[in-house]
Amino acid sequence: MDVKKCLGEFLGTFTLCFVGCGAAVLNNNPIAGPLIFVFLIIGLASGFGPVSGAHLNPSVSLAFLLTGQMKLKEFCYYIISQLIGATCGFFFLYQLLLSFKGEVTDLACNGYGELSPTKISVFNAFFFECFITCFFVYVILTNCTKQEAPFIIGCTLGSIAFFGGSLTGGSMNPARSLAPALIMGGTALKQSWLFIVAPLLGACGSVVLFKFFNCKKDEKKKENKEEELVDLDNTK
Repeated sequence: MDVKKCLGEFLGTFTLCFVGCGAAVLNNNPIAGPLIFVFLIIGLASGFGPVSGAHLNPSVSLAFLLTGQMKLKEFCYYIISQLIGATCGFFFLYQLLLSFKGEVTDLACNGYGELSPTKISVFNAFFFECFITCFFVYVILTNCTKQEAPFIIGCTLGSIAFFGGSLTGGSMNPARSLAPALIMGGTALKQSWLFIVAPLLGACGSVVLFKFFNCKKDEKKKENKEEELVDLDNTK
């Protein structure tokens, strides 16, 4: 077990939930919330990217596992670190809100039906979460090695948050959804299954897209390499 990587995932997910979701709760503003996530993700990806890759999300880790970029054992450690980080982040956020509000009714829980501002149906919520996770994780897979990756990923997340905030809350992250549901209980906990299953399925879809679009690139690189070898042999 790489302690530094696990600690990076724990701290990054903790900060994402405590600061990001805390800002969304305290600033009930459709513009401020997504913008905060843009800047926060840029900071977290820049700070923890060199340590653990800054997955901060079981969906992202699953995609990296399925593309062969991490081993099963490491994947399990990442998931545990993310779940603990998210739970601790929301627990501290809950205690903070409780200290000056007296009662906490909003902990940035994701939801559909009665828990959705637009009363989105369970079917539409499932499709939406699956789709946005697929797109988001695909962007991560195709840009994670680039120097400007934090900026690209942050802007992508912010764009999705602008759209998804009023629908389901735009989860894309099982750890971020399960943690507040465990604390609040009730309907939020009953609906949490959707925000675990749909993002994970979306991550699987992103892997299919990534392999499909990058397979041709790999084949082209292989052909170019073979042509170079042939040219070298001819010059000898």
